[in-house]
Amino acid sequence: MERRTFYFSLLTLSLAACSNVETRKQANGNFDYVNAKPESKFVVPENLHQPEDKPDYLIPELENSDGPVGIKVDVRAPALVLPLAAGSRVDEFDKTAAVWFDKVDDDRDLRETVIKVITDYLATEDVGFVSADEANNTWESEWFHVEEESGYLFWKNIDLTESWRFKYSLVTKPHGRSVGLNVELVEYMHTSDKGSKTLIDPIEKQRVEMGMINAITAQLDYQYRLYNKEDRLARATMEIVTLGQSANNKPAYIIDYPVDELWNYLPGFFDSYNFKISDLNEDKFIYEVEYERIDPSLWDMIWGDELPVVEIESGVYEFHLTELDGKTALEIYNDEGEILSDQVLIQNFEILEPALSFRF
Repeated sequence: MERRTFYFSLLTLSLAACSNVETRKQANGNFDYVNAKPESKFVVPENLHQPEDKPDYLIPELENSDGPVGIKVDVRAPALVLPLAAGSRVDEFDKTAAVWFDKVDDDRDLRETVIKVITDYLATEDVGFVSADEANNTWESEWFHVEEESGYLFWKNIDLTESWRFKYSLVTKPHGRSVGLNVELVEYMHTSDKGSKTLIDPIEKQRVEMGMINAITAQLDYQYRLYNKEDRLARATMEIVTLGQSANNKPAYIIDYPVDELWNYLPGFFDSYNFKISDLNEDKFIYEVEYERIDPSLWDMIWGDELPVVEIESGVYEFHLTELDGKTALEIYNDEGEILSDQVLIQNFEILEPALSFRF
């Protein structure tokens, strides 16, 4: 929660500084050049030759001189998109979106997750939508407001108010595993004792849009953390390992993980239970391992250092993984090609059930 609040506060700070000149990071130093006047044309006496003019070195006339000069120049670094959430990225070759989100959770629809994230973030700022066109993947927000106050208690005055309204557009790849986000500032209002204005400097406009994109990305990161917590809690109470039969009607442990996922988890199990991988066949999902049975000593039991012991003899074994209705059937064979019986699997179930559950 603290990390999420930090990102949101960054957005608030960036919005609050949009047009308030005093809060900008401005140039400093000697600005005498601002008042410099062009030198008069070089005059050559009549009895001397006029030097050849080199147009390459002429200083052109200044155009669009309404922009800031001297102390009014904003010297802050350009605003950047920060792809902080898992699966977020900036694609320099695809400018159809400012930031891309790639699917990291196969159990949830990515587009719906991004829409939820935008909605949730607006809700944290007490802002809703004024329009939602899901068919065209565009949403427009109500006004965000930031105020500056002076005074104390009942004598407070609002010195400055800034307001922004945004348009959110989604771009979905045909395969549905990547969703792009664009944010556009569609309306702006600045009000102070000097009056009101609705125009915003283009650089400031980009800065505000980048700040909003980064806030949405931070909200997505927070949402992923919530999903991970929910998944861990669900898995903690879930029966992951059961006794059963494989598709070949052979005794096996039935483990509620996909085959490729369990395949990646098993090396950690082997390291903890005195198995050493001697060979593997990744295409057929077969591990060949050497098992060394080490019974705990008296001192191990006294000091609590005893390792869990799988009740089988030392030797070479093969762990065969096969797909079974979205789960994995784990068959274990000895060095003579004989499958471990139901009785052996039941005998070791109390040890292997928590070990093969991989609750993180």
